[in-house]
Amino acid sequence: MNLTRRTFGWFLGAALCMGVALPGSAQAAAMPEARAAAATTQSETAIERAMKAVVAISPQDEAARKQNGDTEAAGGSGFVIHASGLILTNAHVVAKLDTVEVTFANGKRYAGRVIGRDGRTDLAIVKIDADAPLPVLKLAKSSKLPLGAKVFALGNPLGNRFSVTSGIISGYDRAYDVAWPVNFIQHDAALNPGNSGGPLITEEGDVIGINTATPPETIFDIGIGLAIPAELAARIAPKLIAEGKVVRGRLGVTASSADAGMAEALGAPGKSGLIIDAVSDGASTRGGLKIGDLLLSVGGRRLEVVRDLSMALIDSKPGDTVAVEVVRDGKTLALAIPLEADDDLAGERGKVAALAMDMSGVAGGSYTLGFVLRDEAGRVVIGKVEDASIGQMYGLYEGDTLLAVDGVELRDPAAAMAAIKGSKRDVAVLRIQRAGQGTLHVALPLTAEAAKARRPGVPRRFPRGPL
Repeated sequence: MNLTRRTFGWFLGAALCMGVALPGSAQAAAMPEARAAAATTQSETAIERAMKAVVAISPQDEAARKQNGDTEAAGGSGFVIHASGLILTNAHVVAKLDTVEVTFANGKRYAGRVIGRDGRTDLAIVKIDADAPLPVLKLAKSSKLPLGAKVFALGNPLGNRFSVTSGIISGYDRAYDVAWPVNFIQHDAALNPGNSGGPLITEEGDVIGINTATPPETIFDIGIGLAIPAELAARIAPKLIAEGKVVRGRLGVTASSADAGMAEALGAPGKSGLIIDAVSDGASTRGGLKIGDLLLSVGGRRLEVVRDLSMALIDSKPGDTVAVEVVRDGKTLALAIPLEADDDLAGERGKVAALAMDMSGVAGGSYTLGFVLRDEAGRVVIGKVEDASIGQMYGLYEGDTLLAVDGVELRDPAAAMAAIKGSKRDVAVLRIQRAGQGTLHVALPLTAEAAKARRPGVPRRFPRGPL
């Protein structure tokens, strides 16, 4: 039923019954104003109705936080998805807490139990024991509205409880970072810390998304808000309610992005993908994956950044067999890999890293890598790394063990450095081992031009990413 048309129809009928004349241009002018007034009333009514299902979520008290071993939960928002007391929110809002305090706009407070969380998608379910059926917000079957469609964000930003901000749909299929496997809705309704877990609703009050983050480069609103699509939440929520977690398949590798320059250095010119940094025992025996393999695709999905691998497996189950395409020693191989069980807490959103873009180390002067290699008990080890050097900017640390250059294992420091400096390519791929982090790959540009074209590998921490 279209309330706008019905309201305007009543207005027009009443005007005619009362004998109010709406002649010519006066009638034409009055009709848009009546429609606008009716639409405003409808929006306000939908928002007020929706706000009754929105909650503020906070740690119960300091003692409860300490008892649960949690130091990160700062609270946020959520909304009721079932009248019995099931509330959908973000996993980072409840962090590691088992219990939280849930407050409604009418002032009622409840003790809530966290009954399910999924770190990969950053969704969680909180259960409260309500004394009566609760107002519910409905997840829309589709989050796709026309660009420019009006939306409203409901939540508790910066302690201002039960606030509403408005905006429009700005875009779809947005990424937060290279790892988070969610294609976000982008909108410009103001979001700030405390909005996390709150609903993004239409003018009719349907939930099209769960507000989760602003870009990692900022702390507060800059007109870019990111929301988890309702379709994804509708798939994840029942699993969290039934099992408390989402059991997925895992390839059993740790990987990082390998662009065309890295791929060429590994013998795969013209390609890009993910380079395998580490392989679990299960994956190596199940399918023969090896450190240094270039992953091109999994399950038919092309891979360019880490989130592509996570998204390829987002709906998989342990034991599923997936088709994997890799390049090894310059040859393309097709493998069939049975998946192992994923860690349901892997990928939890917390503090996030972004890449620094300070390129002062390549400006002017002669191009030097800024590190030395030394022999240490038969191992090639990274020695002193100069401050602000290319080696430091692109992720090398003193004490790293150098295992291979461009996929070739080298045990002599002089030979390893000769292989790096003597390469005719723009990039050398260094396989290193770092205490506490295992094996990883560093793409080291070998010319000033290559360095200017690549993002440095120095992480810069921001105090907050998800809201």
